[in-house]
Amino acid sequence: MLNVQNLVKIFNKGSVNEKTALDNVSFNLNKGEFVTIIGSNGAGKSSFLNAIAGNFPTDSGTVIISDKNVTNLPQYERAKYISRVYQDPMSGTAATMTIEENLVMALRRGEKRRLKLAIRNKDKDFFRQELRKLGLGLEERLTTKVSLLSGGQRQALTLLMATFKEPELLLLDEHTAALDPKTAEKVLQLTCDVTKESHLTTLMITHNLDQALNVGDRTIMMHEGRIILDIQGEQRKNATINDLLKMFENASGTHFHTDRVLFS
Repeated sequence: MLNVQNLVKIFNKGSVNEKTALDNVSFNLNKGEFVTIIGSNGAGKSSFLNAIAGNFPTDSGTVIISDKNVTNLPQYERAKYISRVYQDPMSGTAATMTIEENLVMALRRGEKRRLKLAIRNKDKDFFRQELRKLGLGLEERLTTKVSLLSGGQRQALTLLMATFKEPELLLLDEHTAALDPKTAEKVLQLTCDVTKESHLTTLMITHNLDQALNVGDRTIMMHEGRIILDIQGEQRKNATINDLLKMFENASGTHFHTDRVLFS
């Protein structure tokens, strides 16, 4: 479903600030798989998602989504295949618009614009039905400006918007990291429920090692722009956080005394 081959991205090439963000990365993701991505800051996790999403041109390599070579497509064209939820709850919604206005934009994504009433009664009924699943009471607040919502409410709304029209690929870029623990747990559970119900193919960056091992089907670990571990099946099921740290040390040749240094 997602096939990445020999992806290379070097920032500030030829300068003293040259940085290899992606070093010949190859990766395959099957339809319906949910993969968590871990690694230290600067390991290349966000650069990997940005390269897939088309945020910047890569130096070499290919990105194929559902048999479509999107390597040379700009970000707005790849949006036909990809939905993304960012770490910042402010990034995924239009703050000055109401909940229903944000939802109707997500619902109409990819359609031709027409001169007609944007929000129909049947749309509102659908929005209430979907918002009720969040368990946050937003189904009774359709005309509330999004700027008045909490960070957790906005992130849950963003997740809902990202999955209204089932994307070929869902990218989650530390989407619970900016939330308090209780809200983060709620949004993560919503994520698991939505992706499982719709069998969404998903990549999720996380710094939480419990999430890395217990959410989704596979765990990949990045280091210095490379994928150094791909853990799945019984190996993943039986692994502990200490096992994960030992795997990292063996694969990277780097020793850390605590996971706080590695994943903070």
